[in-house]
Amino acid sequence: MNEIKNKWRELTTKKNEFLHILRILNHYYEMRGENRSERFIFRETLVRTDPGDIQIYFSKIGEYEYQVACAIPKTAKIESWIHIDGIAEERMKMREVGNLEHPVFSLVCLGDLFQIAVETENPVL
Repeated sequence: MNEIKNKWRELTTKKNEFLHILRILNHYYEMRGENRSERFIFRETLVRTDPGDIQIYFSKIGEYEYQVACAIPKTAKIESWIHIDGIAEERMKMREVGNLEHPVFSLVCLGDLFQIAVETENPVL
């Protein structure tokens, strides 16, 4: 893990899967009444933007923690946040108890997207 920790990767494929994760998180935050911040508004804008018009970057900062940075170049807007990958954490727990048929294994998580993202030297941040 240390060799990938703190290096930035750009998600160039499967952006719709990332946006799906973000839609779910946005819904959760909206239900909690946390929908007035600039970050929330940016994330709402992001999920409504064509995936080809956004840039998505990840840096692994812990076992299940990622720094996420996204840009919408046409609007010159950039935002970043910390994402805790609860799906990957739950998968690990299910493996430990031997339950490999649990539905959590059918979900795409941020860790999956990090693995397919392309290492980059200079993210647009």
